[in-house]
Amino acid sequence: MRAIAICLSLAALALAGCQTDGLTLTSSGGTPKPKTVVVTDFVYSPDVTIIDRGYTVRLSRKEKNDLPFHIRKQRTLERVNDELVATIVATVRAAGLDAAPGSVESVALKDNALIVSGRLVPGEGAGADKSGKGAGIGDGRKGVVAAISMEELGTFGKKKLTGFTAQPASGKVKVDAAAIAAALPADSAAAGRLSPDVEAQVHALGRAIGDKIVGYAREQGWLKDAAEPEKKEKAGV
Repeated sequence: MRAIAICLSLAALALAGCQTDGLTLTSSGGTPKPKTVVVTDFVYSPDVTIIDRGYTVRLSRKEKNDLPFHIRKQRTLERVNDELVATIVATVRAAGLDAAPGSVESVALKDNALIVSGRLVPGEGAGADKSGKGAGIGDGRKGVVAAISMEELGTFGKKKLTGFTAQPASGKVKVDAAAIAAALPADSAAAGRLSPDVEAQVHALGRAIGDKIVGYAREQGWLKDAAEPEKKEKAGV
């Protein structure tokens, strides 16, 4: 079973060069366009709780087995991770860049890839509401943000490009469900869908992360051609 890493120390949550205002990207500039964008598995802070009882019940029924608590927890983390990564990948692909789930180990130097990695951590003021449940996804929890790092992996090795934080997009988030499903690993898709409330939270966060990656790509000039139709449409052409 593919394990999802869990962060063991709060001190490890800080990403070097990572912005904490959730808005500003700090980049080195002049970065050549990557051949592909690789989105790796996320790390979870121990202060973030992920719960989807409906999903684990359906999973137990599907497997005809009363899964132990630690297995249910791990399966939920894996499924949420896959949905989050797939949402980011689908958002980046829709903007015109090649993107895929993966890992640093799966990328060859000649591939010239943009590596996107991140941690889910409590946002500022998370857990301050009356529920007292703390930051998380599902079971009425919220307040989770993503601390993202983007690195260039190419012929000359790995180079840190930028870091940012992203919080879930507000309001009803539009996503391409078919595109997200196409980006899911086969075993994750076969395990079944997340509960609607959990899925909505994951999509909102994934879309926010994907939009920031696309914004960075536009700043670098990687999507100039893709932006032209939007300009023409606004101009009424």
